[in-house]
Amino acid sequence: MTRSPAPAPHSPAPTASEPVGRRERQRRQIRARILDAALELFTEQGYTGTSVDQIAERADLARRTVFNHFPRKRDMLEAWVADRRELVTARLAEDDVRQRSARHRLELQLEALAEANEQDARMARVITLGWLSELGTFESPFPVIDTFRDAVQQGQETGEFRRSIPAQTVAEALSACYTDTVHRWLQARQEDNAPFPLLPALRAKLDLLLDGLAAH
Repeated sequence: MTRSPAPAPHSPAPTASEPVGRRERQRRQIRARILDAALELFTEQGYTGTSVDQIAERADLARRTVFNHFPRKRDMLEAWVADRRELVTARLAEDDVRQRSARHRLELQLEALAEANEQDARMARVITLGWLSELGTFESPFPVIDTFRDAVQQGQETGEFRRSIPAQTVAEALSACYTDTVHRWLQARQEDNAPFPLLPALRAKLDLLLDGLAAH
């Protein structure tokens, strides 16, 4: 089945049931300008090397306007991470995944994330390296630990996975494997023009973890 490309994270499309007024359109346009400017600068000079003042200047906005939309620089990372979560949620909603195995549900999540990273490696690098620089202070988990945990819990409830290991622990291990694999994939892209295929690498890690979790 051919899938349509995901919408840009900084320009969400309104639904038919939610008409957007002029003020809201203006708010979204300004937010998009800020995120576009931030992505350009983070790519050019790194997350830690970029200041809010520079983002405001690149977006041609007042510093206060930027802070009104993103009180902290890391809130811009949160916006992109939230888009990744929404992408995974949308992929799971395409089919009634609750009727499928928990393993299949996890495979769909990694497929969605791999596609998102491959479609915009620049964004993937900014998110990954930016999040690592915020390690220890980030309030929310990265990248989609809740959906990982939910799928594992589903497998434990249906007897697909053993219950002896907490679902949260498995989700943390999956998230760590995902982050490490994407990080190495990004490094490979910098070093040469033929990085290893991302999705097979992610699936290999998933198989390794889930084979050890499978109920016998």
